[in-house]
Amino acid sequence: MIVSKSHNQFVLFPNPFDEHLDLSNRWVKFAHIIPWDKLSHFYYSKMDIKMGAGALDARVVLGAIIIKHHENLSDEGCIEAIQENLYMQYFLGLPSFQKGKVFAPSLFVEIRKRLGLDYWQSINEIIIKHNTPTNKGNTEGGNSNNVEPGTDTEQANEGTLNIDATIVEQDIQYPNDLGILNESREKLEELIDIICLKTEQEKPRTYRINARKKYLNVAKKKNNSHKKIRKAIGQQLNYVKRDLEHIETLLSGKMSVEGLLNKYELKYLQVIHETYRQQREMHSNHTHSTAHRIVSIHQPHVRPMVRGKAGANVEFGCKIGVSVHNGLTYLDKLSWESYNETEDLKTSVENFKKRNGFYPAKINADQIYITRNNRNWCKERNIQLNGKPLGRPSENTKEKLKELKQGVGERNCIEGKFGQGKRWYGMDNIHAKLQATSESMIGAIVVVLNLIRLVQQHAFTFAKYFESIINYLICQINKSQLYFMLFFKRVNF
Repeated sequence: MIVSKSHNQFVLFPNPFDEHLDLSNRWVKFAHIIPWDKLSHFYYSKMDIKMGAGALDARVVLGAIIIKHHENLSDEGCIEAIQENLYMQYFLGLPSFQKGKVFAPSLFVEIRKRLGLDYWQSINEIIIKHNTPTNKGNTEGGNSNNVEPGTDTEQANEGTLNIDATIVEQDIQYPNDLGILNESREKLEELIDIICLKTEQEKPRTYRINARKKYLNVAKKKNNSHKKIRKAIGQQLNYVKRDLEHIETLLSGKMSVEGLLNKYELKYLQVIHETYRQQREMHSNHTHSTAHRIVSIHQPHVRPMVRGKAGANVEFGCKIGVSVHNGLTYLDKLSWESYNETEDLKTSVENFKKRNGFYPAKINADQIYITRNNRNWCKERNIQLNGKPLGRPSENTKEKLKELKQGVGERNCIEGKFGQGKRWYGMDNIHAKLQATSESMIGAIVVVLNLIRLVQQHAFTFAKYFESIINYLICQINKSQLYFMLFFKRVNF
């Protein structure tokens, strides 16, 4: 059963210290720029209101996730911080300060499963639309002509779009072939023990002690030759193959495999089968790469991404395509497979048109986006794509290079967004284990980045408004002084 309540509780919020809340506090500002009623309606629309127990208040759920990622806290740490902080409880819409926990920390996992990436994308759009008036034009791409997004009405291109891609790394152990096979072997031994215990069969001989010793003899040495590593990998492959055959024998003739192994254990078995196939293929072909390579049996969706960066040549996680317009961040694409981000330009531009109703006037992008196909595509739509001109240098080349340098400076905003998200808000090391929960965390971090930007924009707008009032008063005072001087001059004359 869902009970909606008013979110205008600032005046009625009892303070245990008998003092008024500070209006300049960041959580008070965040609470005022978020359209809680719209978010609550959208949150409840995705739930079954007729079945199950009573749902938590949408503001408490969404607010707790925002606090978690804004402060870069663990699930337990977030609940404890809310329990101790008066302003955080106000941000969640609580009627008064309470000493108990708002909900159990373990509930965060179920919330992340329910609120996927598409959900956070929609929340991001709702918050931005609420704080971006459509009747206010600006040089950065405001919809000055009141054209509804998605219509066929032609309008001149406006604004600047900055696009780029980055890797969001997962919290996994740095993988190597020998370590992955050892983990697979140990997991198979656990599954053999479970099956034998439930079916009351005698345990087959797995040679687990000898396999462990042979693994440690190579893993603990600092310097190993390629020959020794290859031999150790071949030994672990044979142990894994033997364990897989044992499991197949133990499960043969059983009517229901699901009764012996739960869904998580069955998933591990499927992943290890594929891991063994890939490792055997690479070992036989003397290669170190294969399609859709599994680098972690616990997170089989993670893929290696070769980036060639100074700090790390290979990163492990998902690849995201991001666009920044008017200081606000939009997640245009997320992929767990490595891909060429050249096609992201068209996707980002079309998403820009859906949001604003017109194409951007200029695009700042990295050199990898400046392909001949993208140049022609942007030229057909009258979009300026900042890139080095093709062909031999001409008289206008120097002017084009100056514009290119200026575009590189403008594109620093998106690099800053990557640094902000990774250094302060946990985008450099996603701790979620499942694919859906990892995507949910990335979507929530993007929302947090935009909330911070919107608060800054509101503060800047208020400062400019206050400055305009002061200038108007000074102008009126100067006029009155001038009239006063002219009056006395006339009298003296």
